[in-house]
Amino acid sequence: MREGDGSLRVTSYDVQFQKGLSLREFIEDYGSEDACRDALIRARWPEGFVCPECGSTRHCRLARGLFQCQDCRKQTSPTAGTIFEGTKLPLTVWFQAMHLLTQGKHSVSALELKRQLGVHYETAWMMKQKLLQVMIEREERTTLSGRVEVDDAYMGGERHGGRRGRGAEGKTPFVVAVQTDVEHPEKVLFLKMKALESVSTKELEPWFRKFIEPGTLVLTDELCPSFSVSSFR
Repeated sequence: MREGDGSLRVTSYDVQFQKGLSLREFIEDYGSEDACRDALIRARWPEGFVCPECGSTRHCRLARGLFQCQDCRKQTSPTAGTIFEGTKLPLTVWFQAMHLLTQGKHSVSALELKRQLGVHYETAWMMKQKLLQVMIEREERTTLSGRVEVDDAYMGGERHGGRRGRGAEGKTPFVVAVQTDVEHPEKVLFLKMKALESVSTKELEPWFRKFIEPGTLVLTDELCPSFSVSSFR
């Protein structure tokens, strides 16, 4: 998105060319079972282990990779309560699947996952479905805050002699909301999109209230004047 004459224009450059994780970097960071387990532990307990039974932080590590609470004595596996619980696949395979599903611009088929991961098709299909479901659930919980740029976009082929942009026939409108770094607005942090029946305040306001936190600075053009360059309430 660009600021200048008071309007915002969506471009694919800012999102498409965000720095990703190369295959070489991925292997360096997650090329072993221990590295993947450590990453999972950091993601689950960024401030250190917390017992899910009693909330205590006092614990010890057992030889089998389990955490044991020193207060209630409950043993907890890092994979317990995650999509990895009970899996017979190495974490390295799961992490490779996540990398393949998230780094490309296009969807990766279960057949391609099978080929890349060296697993049975049924296994690849199951992994993809589980990972996509987790991504959907996380997306539904994600809200935007800080500095958010909002604009409309349209999907559909151009009709000869037809209108372009807003009001064009045969095109599906979308609202696009991008959270950017406050100090570096060119850096995209999160993005949310929603298909609309029409671009109107009536459709936008409930979506704004659900996914944009109160107090957020929302920058728009005439898409939704009541929210234009103001603190969201």
